[in-house]
Amino acid sequence: MTTSRVDTTIAQPGQSLTTGHKTFSIVDLMLYGAATWDWHRLHYDSEYTSRMQLPGPVVDGQIYGALFARQAVDAFGPTAFVRKLEFRMRAMVFAGETVQIDGVVHEVRHDPDADLVVLDQTLTRDGRPVADARTEVRVPR
Repeated sequence: MTTSRVDTTIAQPGQSLTTGHKTFSIVDLMLYGAATWDWHRLHYDSEYTSRMQLPGPVVDGQIYGALFARQAVDAFGPTAFVRKLEFRMRAMVFAGETVQIDGVVHEVRHDPDADLVVLDQTLTRDGRPVADARTEVRVPR
């Protein structure tokens, strides 16, 4: 995912973040399973998911939250802190599929030592909604 930084002192509601894309391989899903100790066969075993009549291993839904957080931190820099992230899953994603991450500034509040940026973010696959989020990011000045 490539991003360009957003200057919070001039960020405005409606301003778009850089769009990102991610394709999940079986290796990605195995690495995520290792990091989270989620070893369910649903996330890596093609034969198992085929028997369940699914098109392939299922991307763990919690990865959606990681994608939203990454877009926010990439947009506002390494000192940005995700204070709150709420998301709703709408559809499944399978190994080999590509998702698109979009974000827009919903609100900016300026405090003496930091800015609080509220984002509305969406994750889509082939133009169809996969998940949406409301993310609050604290950006120190």
